[in-house]
Amino acid sequence: MMDFALKTAEKAGAIAMKHFRRCMKVSLKSKQDIVTTADTEVENLIRKEINKKFPNHGILAEETGGHHGESNYLWVIDPIDGTVNYAAGLPCFSISIGLAYRKQPLLGVIYDPYHNEFIYAENKKGAYLNGRRARVGNENKLINCIVATDLGHERSRHIVKRVKALLPVSRAVRIMGSASIGLADVALDRVQAYIHNDIQPWDAAAACVIIKEAGGEVINFKGKPWGLFDRTIIASNKSLSRKLLKYVEK
Repeated sequence: MMDFALKTAEKAGAIAMKHFRRCMKVSLKSKQDIVTTADTEVENLIRKEINKKFPNHGILAEETGGHHGESNYLWVIDPIDGTVNYAAGLPCFSISIGLAYRKQPLLGVIYDPYHNEFIYAENKKGAYLNGRRARVGNENKLINCIVATDLGHERSRHIVKRVKALLPVSRAVRIMGSASIGLADVALDRVQAYIHNDIQPWDAAAACVIIKEAGGEVINFKGKPWGLFDRTIIASNKSLSRKLLKYVEK
């Protein structure tokens, strides 16, 4: 299944790059949320590949919703995570393909086509960046850490409050514009933690597996292991994730 997910992500990335920084149709999903021609094309491609290879599997995708299928497997897809960045020509976006079994994430691929980076993991098989083993950092002092986050459309005021609380106690806070990139960067120790209070399953299903296989921890704001449909998330090493709990609203 990993080979299939990697090859599908590569095909999807080729479509994304074909449209990147070129004139494309941009439509409003809501006042602050957009969808592009590339989002639709990429999602259609991934759906088509899954239906051809695994016709009984369920699919949950950002743009077209989902169907349950006849098996316990569910593919969770974000065709272009970071659409606002993508549409603006900012190279911080990715294709995210996760696979869950009975709602438990077991495989994840995050592909950054601009930088040609494949970050991927499978349950009990480790996490990798282009074939090299990936590990979360072991820093346990928050003041030495970069904390990544994003502004959720519905609850952004709470994130702003949290950023203000984190700024004096961390090295820096970075707003990514792509949850899957921010989460993948935890697994790569480019940032040391990622928090979000309005996460969607397609944003984090793939990354959850990658971070855990890289030795990290993914929890919700109640300190429980993150579940596929939890809306809050903290991802870091086990020491920092517990320290970050006091900066989030219960």
